[in-house]
Formats: sequence, C-alpha cells, structure tokens
Amino acid sequence: MSLSKQMILFIAGMLMILLVGTFILNFNNTKTFLEHQLVSHSQDTATSLGLSLSSVADGEDTSSMETMINAVFDRGYYSMIALYDVDGKVIYERTNSDSIRGIPNWFIHLIRIKAPMAQSLVQTGWIPVGKLKVESHPGYAYIELWKTTLTLTIWFVIAAVLAIALAIYALRVMLNPLKKLEQQAEAIVKKEYLLQEDLPNTTEFKQVVSAMNTMVHKMKDVFDRDAKMSEKLQKIAYQDSVTGLSNRLHFEMNIDSLIDPKSEALPGAMALVRIQNLKDINDEFGYPIGDKFVKLLSAKLIQHLNFKQMLNARLNGTELISVMPNCRIEIVIKQTEAFLTSVNDILSELNMPEDYLNINIGIIHYEPGQTRGALLTNLDIAVTEAVQKGRNTYCYTANEDEHTDEQIWHDIIERAIKDNRFVLFQQGAYSATRQVHSSELLIRMKDDNGELQSAGFFMPTVIRLHRESEIDRLVAELAASFITSCPHQIVSRLSINLSGATLESAKEREGLLEHIKMHDPKHFSFEVAEDLISDSNSQTRDFLKNLSKQGYEFGIDNFGSQFTKLAFLQDLRPDFIKLDMSFTNVIEKDEQTRSYVASVVDMCTSLDILIIAMGIESDAQRQAFEALGVTTFQGYLYGAPKPLFSPQ
Repeated sequence: MSLSKQMILFIAGMLMILLVGTFILNFNNTKTFLEHQLVSHSQDTATSLGLSLSSVADGEDTSSMETMINAVFDRGYYSMIALYDVDGKVIYERTNSDSIRGIPNWFIHLIRIKAPMAQSLVQTGWIPVGKLKVESHPGYAYIELWKTTLTLTIWFVIAAVLAIALAIYALRVMLNPLKKLEQQAEAIVKKEYLLQEDLPNTTEFKQVVSAMNTMVHKMKDVFDRDAKMSEKLQKIAYQDSVTGLSNRLHFEMNIDSLIDPKSEALPGAMALVRIQNLKDINDEFGYPIGDKFVKLLSAKLIQHLNFKQMLNARLNGTELISVMPNCRIEIVIKQTEAFLTSVNDILSELNMPEDYLNINIGIIHYEPGQTRGALLTNLDIAVTEAVQKGRNTYCYTANEDEHTDEQIWHDIIERAIKDNRFVLFQQGAYSATRQVHSSELLIRMKDDNGELQSAGFFMPTVIRLHRESEIDRLVAELAASFITSCPHQIVSRLSINLSGATLESAKEREGLLEHIKMHDPKHFSFEVAEDLISDSNSQTRDFLKNLSKQGYEFGIDNFGSQFTKLAFLQDLRPDFIKLDMSFTNVIEKDEQTRSYVASVVDMCTSLDILIIAMGIESDAQRQAFEALGVTTFQGYLYGAPKPLFSPQ
C-alpha cells in the first residue's frame, strides 16, 4: 500500500474516531436532556394537577376530578395519569396506548428512554384523599432524539467527506514531490535523466529533491562525457584533422565492406580528386593557406557531391575521394561539372591568381566483387586521362554496355514486381553460446531464368523506380505468411530492414505494419540504417519509439559508419545496434578501432542496448569483439543466409 493511501486511511480513521466520539457525546447529552425534561414535565404536571384536585376533592363525587384529569390529559402528551385512593385503589385512570409514528422501530428498541412516574398527594385540608400518578409519554423525546440523530449524521457525513477530500488533496500536493522522485528513480533505471524544476516548499522534501537533481545532473554529465569520448575516439581514429573528412583508414574499412559480395551492398560510383599543385601553394602561400585551400575544396566537394550514404575521405595530402553507393553516373558527372565551376570561388576567397587552380578528377563505376586495389588503379588511370585534357578537368571511365545492362535490369525488375517473384532469406545473430537473438531478413529476386539475385543487383533500379516502400511491404507480407504457415519454425524475431522511403511516409509506415499487426509483436524487429536516423525528423523518431511501446524491437544498422553525435542513443533508446561491417575487417589489428568499439560498448551497456558485431567470418574476429564486451555476432562464421519458407 502506498504512503499516501496509508496516510489517508490514518487521517480518515482519526477523523472518524473524532466524529463518532463527538456524535456519541452529543447524542447522549441530548438523550439525558430529554429524559430530564420528561421527569420535569411529569413532576410539574403531577404537582399542579394534584393541587387543583385538592381544591375540589370529594370522595363521594369524582366527576369534577375526572373532568380536570381529562382536560390535562387531552392537551398534554402523557402515557398515563391515574388517581388512587388512600388504599391504593384506582379512582380514575387515563392511558395513552398509541404507538410512536415516524421513527424506525429499530431506533426505539435500540435507544431506551426512561420516562419516570411522578406523583403527588391529593388532600382536603390536612386529610389525604388520594394519590395522583403522572407518566409522560416518551414519544416526543424519541421524535426529538431522532431528528437530532438525523441532523448530526448529515452534518457529520458532510464534514467527514469534506475533511477527507481536503486531506486527500493536501496529501497529493504535499506528496507530489515523492511521486516525481519515483518517476526520477524509474527514469534513472532506464538511463533517462529527468529533473524537477519546481522545488517543493516542504523543507525535507526540498532537500531530497535537490539531492536527487544533483545526482541526475552528475549521471547525465557522465553519459555525455562518455558519448563525447566515443565521438572523440572515432574522430581520432577515422577523421582527417584538416578537412573533417574520413581518413584513409576509414575509407579502406568502408570500401572493403562495400565491395564485399557477402555484404549485399549496392554498386555505385567513385570520384578521385587530385590537387596537382598543392606543393606550389604551400611553397608560395605557406602551409596554413594550403591547409585552408584543401579544407575549402573539401567543403565544395561535399556541397556538390551530396548523396545518401556517401563517404568522403582524404587519402593523402593531395587526393580526396568520394564513394557514392547507388548513384547514377550521369548525375555524378553533372555534379562534378558543377563542382569544378564552383572551385574558382576558393581562389577569390584566398586571394590567389585565377590560373593557380590545377585539379583533375577521375570517375569510375564500382560493383561488389571488385578489389580495392583494382578500383584505385582504375581511378588513377581516369585521373591520368583527365590530366591529358588539361587543368580542372574530369574523366569518366565507363564500363562496357553499362546503359544496356541497366535497361535490361529495369525491365526485369518491373516484371518481377508485377509477378511477385521475390523470396526471403535469413541470417541469424547469435550469442557466444549459439543462442539466436534475431534473424535478419534478406530479400532475393528470381530473374527471368529463375535464378536468385541478391539485393545488390536489383535494389539500385528499385530505388530509381521509387519502389523501395513496395519492397519493404513485400518483405513484411512474406514474413507474416511464414509465421502463419510455419509457426513451429519460429525460433527468434524476424528482423525487417526499413528504407528511407518507408520511414519518411506515414502512409507507408502504416501500410507496412498493416501486414503484420495480426501477429504477436514479439515475432518481429526492425532495422534502420544509422544515416537514416541522423537525417530523420521527429515523426520518424516518434514512430520508432512507438514500435517499442507496441512490443516490437528496433535497432540501428551500420552503426559507426557516420560521424554522428551519439547522444541520440539516450533519447531514441534502440533495443540493439549492429556495428558497421567495416570494423570487423580491422578489429584484430587496429588499436584505435578497438578503443572506439570499447567506448561504444561501455556507453550502450549503460543504456541496456545490445551490440551485435557484423560480418564475422573467423573465430579470431569473434574473440576480438568478445574481448571488448560484444556478446552477439552475425556473419558467415555462424552460417550463410538460408531460405526462409515462403508460400510463393
């Protein structure tokens, strides 16, 4: 029982004791007063009537006495008036046998009012003639006592209700700080940091609330410090200090995961920017101006080659590179031309001669399955060809039949969507003891020959057709069909990846959930890429929070691939995060990566967020992550993606 209820019961009990005691005291006083009135009434009547009878007393003629007795009896409220002779024989008697009306019988039986009998002598001169006895009727006393009881009861009930209501209100006001303290404590358990802005007036409560606020401040400071430390370690490990772009290590980590055919990443474009005369700029204007030139050039690059999930890095002092997954080459070329036009603004800002700029750009197309070395070689060849064109030029080295291949895939996908030729594969995430946490759903498409193609082959065209939401709904529909058809095969949550198109549209979000709402939410979880979270609006974040409230789980995929502020984890509170696959390639040998992952593990552990390491292919990689506190793993070490049953 809560403290407020105990205090209310205590106050109500004490109030009832006070009211009942006051009621009984008033009741008894009224009863005693009425009994005294009955005694006085009887005695006064007996005395006055006795004197009157003495004046007309005649033993032979009692008619006058009877008349006087009748007159008194009829106008008064008496139970009995009797006249006795000296021998005790009744000369004349009047009695009232009427019952008491308007009063419950239980009240009469419960409350006994004594109506004593009064008497007086009737005499002629000094000679006694008889004795007069008078007894008042208690009905009047009962009526008055009943009215008093009703009045007292009504007023006491009103007083009790008002007093208890006031007590409840007062206690709620006084104990409200305790309720807020409870909410603060529960929030701390959830790693949320609530502050009580309005301090209570009660001194003791004010001291406790102030102490609690101080503790919350310190805990929030600790979390913020840990988040900033993780961000700092990430920047030290993967960010170029001059430009703010990724460094070569971060580029190599990411490109290796993007071209890994097992990662199911999308193909895209790459652009290498080479500053041909950076040494001349440093010699002529000094290294600070040279660094500023590179920084401004990097900003222009980000401004014009701005695509989703892109990576910009500085490979060395003179080379910048952009990796643009799922980008059409013609758009990249158009933006590159705009970039080359805009870089002249840098010369004006730095007061350099217009002919001092000398950069060349090489552009290529890449696909999963290629090697990093081959891609860099192709970029170098493209830059060399651009140099032959002169200053501030670009060169695109096209793949053969690229446009034809794209058009073919466009038609294939249109037919596949129309014929619903898609199936689901699954790959589980496991603990170190091989307990499955969840199974990520991977979509495959049957081409015209019936061969299965991974998402990396058809999703670029799906995105260009703006059909991502349709694919998301299809995945949800197939997953729901699996649960309906094979409930005995369900061993973990089925994890559905959400695209940006679905997240940005309330209609698409509701349409996707419509397919699975008839099933238990514990069968599903959702994954959202980190870059979609960092670019999301409040409605998207509210949607993800509501998923948790409905019983679904959601997590962040590709975590750590972006330079984002990690404080959003405290607000969003995902159930799990999946580390970007790029960490797996270097976790065994790069100490800075290990330090960053360890800091993320510490922060997520404090928030009760599960961390899943991705792309695990060897036991050495698993052990390296496990030594840092990671407990769940996904990758080919635990099995390749396998088909999920589908009725299609």
